[in-house]
Amino acid sequence: MLLLSRALFFLLLFLLLPFNVIANNSSLTFSNEYSIELLTENEGFVSSQIYSIIQDKQGLLWFGTGESGLMRYDGRKVDLLEFDTQNPDGLSHNDAGNLFLDKSGDIWIGTWGGGANKYQPELGKFSHFIHEPDRNDSIASNRIQSIFRDSENILWLGSYADGLSRFQGNNKFSRFTANDNSGLSHNRIWDIENKGSKKLWVATSYGLNVFDKARETFSYYLPEPNNLTPTGANEIRNILKTTSSELYIGTQVGLYMFNDSTKVFIEILFEDSKPIGQVNSMIEASDGYLWFVASQGLFRLDQKKKQLEKFPLAKANGLRIIFEDNAGILWLTSEVNGIYKIMPHRKFKAINHQELLAPNGITVDSNGDILIVSAKSQLFKWHVATAQLESLTESIFTQESGFNNRLLERPTVYQDDNDTIWIAQDNGIARYTPQNKQVEILRYPTSDKGYQEFRELRALNSDKHGNIWIGTYKNGIYIFDPLNQTFKHLDESSTLTHPEVLGIYKDNAGNLWVGTGDGLNFWDDVNNVFIPYVESHSKSNSLQGASVQDFHHSESGDIWVATPKGLNLFVPETKTFKHFGRKEGLPTPLIRAIEDDGEGNLWLTTNKGISKLNPKLNVITNFDSYDGLFGLHYYPGDIVQGSNETLFTSSQRGVEYFSARDIEASNKEFQIVLTGFSKMGESILLDKPYSYVSDIHLSYEDYFVSFEFSVLDFTSPNKNQFAYKLDGYDDSWIEIGNRNVVSFTNLNGGEYTFLVKATNSHGKWSESPLAIKIHVSPQPWKTWWAYSLYVLSLLLITSAFIYYRTRQQRNEISRQKQFVMALEEQVDEKTASLNEQAKDLLLANKKLEMLTYQDGLTGLYNRRYFDQVLVTEVNRHAREQQPLSLIMCDIDHFKFFNDYYGHLAGDNCLKEVAQCIQKCAGRISDASCRYGGEEFAVILANTNEEQSTLLAERIREAIEDIKIPHAKSPTSRYITLTVGVVTLIPKVDFTVYDVINSADKALYYGKNHGRNRTSRYDMAEFN
Repeated sequence: MLLLSRALFFLLLFLLLPFNVIANNSSLTFSNEYSIELLTENEGFVSSQIYSIIQDKQGLLWFGTGESGLMRYDGRKVDLLEFDTQNPDGLSHNDAGNLFLDKSGDIWIGTWGGGANKYQPELGKFSHFIHEPDRNDSIASNRIQSIFRDSENILWLGSYADGLSRFQGNNKFSRFTANDNSGLSHNRIWDIENKGSKKLWVATSYGLNVFDKARETFSYYLPEPNNLTPTGANEIRNILKTTSSELYIGTQVGLYMFNDSTKVFIEILFEDSKPIGQVNSMIEASDGYLWFVASQGLFRLDQKKKQLEKFPLAKANGLRIIFEDNAGILWLTSEVNGIYKIMPHRKFKAINHQELLAPNGITVDSNGDILIVSAKSQLFKWHVATAQLESLTESIFTQESGFNNRLLERPTVYQDDNDTIWIAQDNGIARYTPQNKQVEILRYPTSDKGYQEFRELRALNSDKHGNIWIGTYKNGIYIFDPLNQTFKHLDESSTLTHPEVLGIYKDNAGNLWVGTGDGLNFWDDVNNVFIPYVESHSKSNSLQGASVQDFHHSESGDIWVATPKGLNLFVPETKTFKHFGRKEGLPTPLIRAIEDDGEGNLWLTTNKGISKLNPKLNVITNFDSYDGLFGLHYYPGDIVQGSNETLFTSSQRGVEYFSARDIEASNKEFQIVLTGFSKMGESILLDKPYSYVSDIHLSYEDYFVSFEFSVLDFTSPNKNQFAYKLDGYDDSWIEIGNRNVVSFTNLNGGEYTFLVKATNSHGKWSESPLAIKIHVSPQPWKTWWAYSLYVLSLLLITSAFIYYRTRQQRNEISRQKQFVMALEEQVDEKTASLNEQAKDLLLANKKLEMLTYQDGLTGLYNRRYFDQVLVTEVNRHAREQQPLSLIMCDIDHFKFFNDYYGHLAGDNCLKEVAQCIQKCAGRISDASCRYGGEEFAVILANTNEEQSTLLAERIREAIEDIKIPHAKSPTSRYITLTVGVVTLIPKVDFTVYDVINSADKALYYGKNHGRNRTSRYDMAEFN
């Protein structure tokens, strides 16, 4: 085999394989294409020495480790399969780094010390293939380096130092070594690949071998023929045959292509003609990219452009294996750092340029390109079609031009109908004329006694007369006349609702609207006054929210207004608003900006990402960092649509963009599998792995059972939503959010089907639910044979009685009947008397207990009961070290309610609130008490932080939903609750006063921060 000289190599590289090395800006390129998440032992991955990854037929991921056996990952937890001396059907060795998924679904495991294993997922059992020195037809070695099934369905196993084994079935193998006459060049087999149907490529520590299966002979090729040792490039570690039949070879020192026609190795170099180092793993991804894991990092090769790029990782040491799952996610292992989950095809991109210092102001020009003003007041244009950034000006508001440091003030930019570009920042305003590329700074006249108030400029727009409107943060609106070069300040006579101007907007008819800190204002150009639209607590259809974040007049003619309380749709006929919030599917009420696309969808930026609203279908799709967003927060009003339906946003991170056409929620459906089962809180092993279980048999004594499940969507498991239904028990689906455990108690004997459905990461519900049949055996005394015995016994007793009675004389029968009747009358009278006495005594005791522990007005437990039970529960939870929660809640502004509606109405209000609390806290162990006046308390035994917060919020929402009118409440038109919650595991020195005081502090924190909210108290200071 010839080794190319460097000159010949570069000639062939230029003529045949023109690779382009990409070194500059690769991190920027990749950041717009991929998002990265690092998984470590915190997610359950106990080992980072991972040498292979596969995905089984169900979709579970398997990781072969060098020390901890096998790790199986379902997206939420990691199960460990290890060597166990007590389990003859288990894994034979914990050094199980080589995995291979067979077409049948079986998993082959090559160990270093325990031979080969075949795992049957449906049965959960391992078969072992061990080297036996006294058998020539056993596997060649107990240290297996590679496993491969060829195109003829023959299984091949490469060893660490004993050559190649061919599996014959029935635990029999034929062997090929460098010591026989087959011609194998070295006994360490790193990798195996098909070469047509009759030959194999075999990677060894000394050359690339070709095995002729018919002749059972080897020939080999060396990248370095003058090197006679199994080192350097001659140590072939990986073979990758692409879909276009190109052959890539990974060696100890670098990456090569092998030309099978010329038998020439072509070295692939990176920047400065350097090799990428020892190649540990290679794959061809579903999108056509080739990925190489080497000692110098992770590299991607574009086969069409022949571009080799280095993937930027903050920690790229110890990289070992790369794998692509069925959703296109790349899994990259590092022996030092853990497992990188690399999610490709990022739809959200950023304009990365060092001069675009945030905060930025953005707008769209008449050509659909984006005008950007940086924090340094430098004007740029982003050409959407070419994705190029053009600098239009230097910094405008500089110290040389009389302006101080303003980097913290967000600039604003606007292009008028004459294509003049207006820029404002703090107290500076300028105009840029594109025709002559001239910048003119405009000065507010210092002769005006209020000139110092012309500052904190936040908004720009133009009216029908060509005047420029300038909105300030604290001093209302100024109007600049470009013809006369004069400024005018709109004073209080203009009826602007608030001097804090957040935005000036123009609708499709050219009318101006002004968003302020207290509502929206329409400018009546005829009467020169504003028509206000403000929030009114007495009108449910008024503008919801005072601070206007954005205003948008869509192509369909709808007017939308964004506020911190939700999205408002203006109804022109009635001058009212329709509201959209969390109930309609938005992740948060705080809407920052609005824009629509060519399909009529609304795109909203919020403080929790980006949402898409289809107004026709009222369908909302939410996107966050798991969908590729660089962050979750955005500036108010800063989303604009450029050409090609490209949407641009501005935030603290800079300017980002995405194509509305490309952002589509995935419809891919993933399998849902059972991942755990327990009885009475203890995990139970079943006769097969959980994910293959279809039937579960329960005894009538199994009165508490739990099922754990997962949907095998690894994109963002925390976004998957679940719903379940127990056929034979539940009539409808029960949605449980992201929680993946369901428990049942006291199931009656019978047949049930446990069904689970889930959403993928984009919210689409699965059409094929998990279905498990549950067979509950009835109590023995309720079985069919028990009832048969009851009937038979009754018949026998009846027959014997009849037989006996017929033998008696009639007179004896008559006498006995009279005696029995008299005796029965006496017994009945005595029994009735005793029953009546017992009933009276029980009622008396009940009344006494009610009087002792029940609040006379509300029917809840009283303060005395609360004090007594809380002491008991604190002591019990301190002994058992279990979480105890306490909810304290107070009716907001109840004194105003009593004063306005009267004490009788106040009593009725207290009763309704008490009944609502008691319904919400419905467990037997929950103690709902009236703490005093309008204050209530709920003691929650064995309740953790998440559960107590959920219950507290449920109580608060339930009180709000019953809508008891409260006209004098500053918080709401209806009765509301402020709720304080504390959760702790008591220590020995804890007192009830610590618990009550903590819950009380949380309650008063909620009162001091707006009321009608649930607040928690951190108990760390007591620990």
